[in-house]
Amino acid sequence: LADAAARVRALASWTQRVRGDIRESGAAVQEGTAPGTGVSSDIGLIAARRAVRVTGSGDRLTEAAYVASFGAEANIAVGDETPWGIAAELERILPGTGTDTYTAGTTGVVEAILAAAGERRIVAVVRDEHRHAWMGAALDALLAARPDTAVVEMGLPQSDPRGALHIATHGAARVCGVAAAEALTGTKS
Repeated sequence: LADAAARVRALASWTQRVRGDIRESGAAVQEGTAPGTGVSSDIGLIAARRAVRVTGSGDRLTEAAYVASFGAEANIAVGDETPWGIAAELERILPGTGTDTYTAGTTGVVEAILAAAGERRIVAVVRDEHRHAWMGAALDALLAARPDTAVVEMGLPQSDPRGALHIATHGAARVCGVAAAEALTGTKS
């Protein structure tokens, strides 16, 4: 344990030195930069765009939609605080987009989604649906009620594509949400 603590302290010290060297050189230090350079790095977004798979013939989104995120309790490695999904990015691209998160304990999931969406197109966002039976059942019921629903499957896509438009991201990081929103709207950030 003492060895591990010493290694963590050494790494923290090294990180502070590197950041100090970069700041002294005048390079920008910000999220999304290549380590030690201050140069913009979009490699994560590039990879996320390449990983996206779009299935179905549904129309792309051109106006505000309603994002229904099907959330499950995150494991301890990820934590519930880790942001995921597409709602924020869709709201940026299509102002007026609404969102809510539905869990296994939500009563009347489909009815709640239909009421909240109104006439707006529904985008159902699931993460690791294959691990949660309630999620698949709720999604099937939603698709029966609103076949024009677009489905975004984040995490590891294991289910057969369904929905008017199905987008598999093969990940759940923020850049995966950006790539999915771009695929839904036909735009680039």
